[in-house]
Amino acid sequence: MKYATADVPACPGLIKSVNEDFRVFEVPLYDYSGSGDHTLVHIEKTGISTFEAIRRICRELKFNERDVGSAGLKDARGVTRQWLSFEHTNPESFLALSIPKLTVLEVTRHANKLKRGHLAGNRFAVTLRDVDPGNVAHAESALALLAKRGVPNWYDTQRFGRRGENPQAGLAILRGDLEGYFRTLLGGHESEPDAEVRDARKAYDDGDIERALELWPRRMNHERAALNAVLRDGPNWKALKKLPQKLKLLQVSSVQSMLFNRLLDARFEDYDKVWDGDICRLANGADFAVEDAGAEQPRAATLEISPTGAIFGHKARLAGGREGELEQQVLTESGLTPGMWDIGRGLSQKGDRRPFRFVASKVGAEYADGALNLTFTLPKGCYATVLLKEITKSGEDLAFSRDSE
Repeated sequence: MKYATADVPACPGLIKSVNEDFRVFEVPLYDYSGSGDHTLVHIEKTGISTFEAIRRICRELKFNERDVGSAGLKDARGVTRQWLSFEHTNPESFLALSIPKLTVLEVTRHANKLKRGHLAGNRFAVTLRDVDPGNVAHAESALALLAKRGVPNWYDTQRFGRRGENPQAGLAILRGDLEGYFRTLLGGHESEPDAEVRDARKAYDDGDIERALELWPRRMNHERAALNAVLRDGPNWKALKKLPQKLKLLQVSSVQSMLFNRLLDARFEDYDKVWDGDICRLANGADFAVEDAGAEQPRAATLEISPTGAIFGHKARLAGGREGELEQQVLTESGLTPGMWDIGRGLSQKGDRRPFRFVASKVGAEYADGALNLTFTLPKGCYATVLLKEITKSGEDLAFSRDSE
């Protein structure tokens, strides 16, 4: 990952030494009406993923996980708050829940199901520990530079899975390679750091699916569901259908994320500059094609507009000029075509555009007792860890305590 603040010295620090050091608060896109067929539930979860929170709630209430609505995924490592929607359910049943690592904060009703992207952004409160006081000025300098240029809008590593397997699985779906898909999900023991899981993956690699199921830890629900599906039906579309739709969508969309990162990497030196043929985005979300880059650059300099890169799909709008050439090159090198994104089965991706940078607002930084406390608000779809890495220069992974969940 390249840094916009590469010339600013690092401010090293320990992030997420405890879950409470990383707090996320979802900012809804609109006010909920208080009436309608959908129960909206505001939850706080600690040390578990959004997928796991939904699974635990649905297990208690015997609700189908596929029917739960959410605006986005929140970090597993941290204390995070977000809204979920459930159709035709009794709001009182949620208030009575008692689930480890999960608290129901409030319940209301609304006419519509929550869908991906139905949020304005996220507020963060993050504590960096073990920060040398002499380095605080470096953090402040990095934040000041990013306030002027904007933050490079990378998709960060958590998007791609614990072993970086999500894009590989997504590519297998796009190519119709179901044997490859299940091999990615269940095999590959050489790259598995967990010894218990490594043995299960080895059994799958060796073709012993029953042994793999016997060895696979019961805490890993998606993998066990996949093993059972392959055991019954073989590695085919019928088996794939039995896996959670949200997981498959994440895997397919992670391919889009990977390709966007390649675009950003290719024009990184100019991520805040406008090129002829670019498609730029205004603060209100509207896009327009650039005919005269020189005329538009002053608006980019004041963060009024930003150049965008393709989120590839079967109806994606591609740029012209140099950016359009980059987009065609990245797509060709991936071995994909626009039509391959029209998968069907509820997994098709139309495509979109994504700004090459984002603006952090309401930024605050306070230092006390070896800890740098940061607060900021980010637009939806942007990663707090990208901003934090600009400060810490911590490479692909932030430093985690061994005791972190």
